[in-house]
Amino acid sequence: MLLKENISIEEKTLSRLLNAQDVAAALNMGLSTVYQLVERGELPSIQIGRSVRIRPEDLEKFIESKAQRQAAVE
Repeated sequence: MLLKENISIEEKTLSRLLNAQDVAAALNMGLSTVYQLVERGELPSIQIGRSVRIRPEDLEKFIESKAQRQAAVE
């Protein structure tokens, strides 16, 4: 029983994760730019095998931090 519950929790979590293509589309930028942001640690990510996944809340925080920096400059 517990195993089935854990699997469904993991499946729900994984289905909420964004791939690099999703993030690139959301930010209107190239895929290589998303990978560079991940590599530099600017955009937190989860490595699953060779795949990169981003939690939606991390993407939101990234966007907010960029908006705050831009507002501070203006």
